[in-house]
Amino acid sequence: MPPAPRSSPRTLAEDLRARDDAELQALFTARPDLATPLPTTTTALATRATTRASVQRALDGLDAPALQVAEVLAVLPDPTSASAASRAWGARANDVLAGLRVRALLWGPDRRLHLVHAARDLLGPHPAGLGPPLAEALGRRSPQRLADLLEDLGLPVSHDPEVALPRLAAHLGEPATVEALLAGAPEGVRALLERLTWGPPTGSVERADRQVRAAGATGPVDWLLAHGLLAVSGPGTVVLPREVGLALRGGRVHRSPERLPPVPRVQRRRPEQVAAASAEAAAEACRLVEELGLLWGAAPPPVLRAGGLGVRELRRTAGALEVDDATAALVVEVAHLAGLVADDAEVEPRWLPTPAFDAWREEGVPSRWTALARPWLGSTRVPAMVGSRDAKDAPRNALGPDLDRGAALAVRRSVLAQLAAAGEGGAVGAEDLAARLRWDAPRRAGRLREDLVGWTLRDAGWLGVLGAGALAPAGRALLEDDDDTAAAALAAALPAPVTEVLLQADLTAVAPGPLESHLAQRLASLARVESRGGATVYRFDPTTVRRGLDEGSTADDALRFLAEVSSTGVPQPLEYLVRDVARRHGRVRVGRAGSYVRAEDPALLAELLSDRRCARLGLRPLAPTVLAAAADPEEVLAALRAAGVAPAAEGPDGELVLRRAAVLRSGPRQPPRPVTGEPPPPSPALLSAAVRSVRAGDEDAEEGERRRSEHADAPRLAHLDPVTSLVMLREAAAAGRPVWIGYADADGTPRRHLVEPIGVEGGRVTAFDHGERAVRTFSVQRVTGVAPQGA
Repeated sequence: MPPAPRSSPRTLAEDLRARDDAELQALFTARPDLATPLPTTTTALATRATTRASVQRALDGLDAPALQVAEVLAVLPDPTSASAASRAWGARANDVLAGLRVRALLWGPDRRLHLVHAARDLLGPHPAGLGPPLAEALGRRSPQRLADLLEDLGLPVSHDPEVALPRLAAHLGEPATVEALLAGAPEGVRALLERLTWGPPTGSVERADRQVRAAGATGPVDWLLAHGLLAVSGPGTVVLPREVGLALRGGRVHRSPERLPPVPRVQRRRPEQVAAASAEAAAEACRLVEELGLLWGAAPPPVLRAGGLGVRELRRTAGALEVDDATAALVVEVAHLAGLVADDAEVEPRWLPTPAFDAWREEGVPSRWTALARPWLGSTRVPAMVGSRDAKDAPRNALGPDLDRGAALAVRRSVLAQLAAAGEGGAVGAEDLAARLRWDAPRRAGRLREDLVGWTLRDAGWLGVLGAGALAPAGRALLEDDDDTAAAALAAALPAPVTEVLLQADLTAVAPGPLESHLAQRLASLARVESRGGATVYRFDPTTVRRGLDEGSTADDALRFLAEVSSTGVPQPLEYLVRDVARRHGRVRVGRAGSYVRAEDPALLAELLSDRRCARLGLRPLAPTVLAAAADPEEVLAALRAAGVAPAAEGPDGELVLRRAAVLRSGPRQPPRPVTGEPPPPSPALLSAAVRSVRAGDEDAEEGERRRSEHADAPRLAHLDPVTSLVMLREAAAAGRPVWIGYADADGTPRRHLVEPIGVEGGRVTAFDHGERAVRTFSVQRVTGVAPQGA
């Protein structure tokens, strides 16, 4: 059990020591950084709780009322009272003060409240826009000028600053004095003070440190300086002292207490509209990530020397995905966060799909979506910053190291929580969300706050966490950390996959909905996507059909598949196209010699010899049906395809070689982790362990203090030789009485021990050590002296 609480603790450590276990657990919950590593005593806990880094983190987590009251406490003298804080805030502050006390930013009873010093420093020299205290502000004046000011104000004159400054501060710190002085002020004085009253409290004035007297003051600034209502803070700067500013504010630190959060304006969306928009966005996001993996698996872009993806490579990726650069940056960042693309860590590194990409691609859209949305929700990466400039005016690259912002995670969670609080179908504008975030945590995110709110809405809408600006059912489940429910909610909103397409005579195929994954992949090998929307239109042409044949299909295989997937049969033009390409496919074959070109038709080879497009291949005839080429087989294949021929590769045995596109993968890679600097919330087990650690440390400290107190009564020990010490220890063991011994420990430091010898044998003494409360063995050679207890 904790010790009985003091009526008025002298330090924060004493205040913490008087708290019960539940209060200490509340402190660790409010400030998780204090629990890692486990504190050893309340003194160590108090020291850690008053460090600048920890106090900064605690202040950043305060809402507007708590921060306002903390500023009030920073303005008022230390210590102050709860009633004084309430008056200066303009509302009853006891509940807010209790919250600050829970966080150990405030300690002491209500009549003697102390704000920790680090909080005063971090709130800055001008808390709530108020200047420095009068004594500090006027302290720049010389003793003579302080005496002149006392004389002009009609106060007893003193040339001792230690006397003059408190006298001036006590006089000018009275609101009645300020009002009386301003009652006779010349024109322009009040207007000048109005500009400084609510901050900033400083202003620029030429020769601000000039000497002025009340009798010779000619303008508003001179008059204020002469009467001590303005002070000089620099050669060209004046400042409004704190007490004067408070008097002008009517005794309040802020214009008004912000007790209640702003109420956002909520626009209602139909639930079916939200679900449909979310499902469409989620499916599109999954499709783009899949396209990215296929693209980079065939043609991986290089990793920049400083890390990240180059600007040109991002633009190429955007062009291939048919999206703008900002969306492409979001696609690659989300894929990277999900662990689907990574640096392959080779000597010349490239961005490649990971082995996880293949497993992900086999999943259904709901599972694929949760695999993308979950890491995005917990990430500190800000894809929208791609293309912006850093402090060195260098562009920030996608996948680069400079896109993490610790505040991004908290802002993202806060925005989605506000949308969740808006209810089903509730959409809230970015301005209202930013206003609420300013109230929830005024110091968090700083100048990036409004941008982060807008970027969160954009990213969440693209990913399908939002639909039509409102939190979708799948997004709500995701926010509640229920991935199974999230996937089920998205599955319910997705249109049912179709298994048939409409093949048309214009060499197109129309899928009236999302095709099942394996059908879409097979159809994509024979056709290219011409347009997307509610229906997907595929276009067949010789190039796409040849690509399917290159991957191992025959004309009969392709037509059989098309007949199975078509609800209208295979149109004659499409059948003619497939068979025509198949008939020409492989008529010309390319193999490796240097390389060679072989065909059954000599006339076809003669055409190639005369074709200018093939001139760079260095073709020459070896036989009527064989040409030799100077280029390698891959270059020959590409050139002949460009010339309108459908060549096929040939192996050493003369058989057709199927050349599927190379599929490259990185090794297994861990996705990037959030960079927040914030420790995770402590678990119940950690909370209990932290409290036990503190209590045990305090008990050990008390025990140590008790032992030191006991040892303070130990007699002086004269230095004895080992033989004399041995005799006295034998006598003590025989009589069973305790003795004090001086003993040189392993580090050579002599220490006193109160021991009760049990036995002496072989130059060693076995004794019960009263200080350690344990039986120990002492070497007689290290005993420096012996004296009976009480001697």
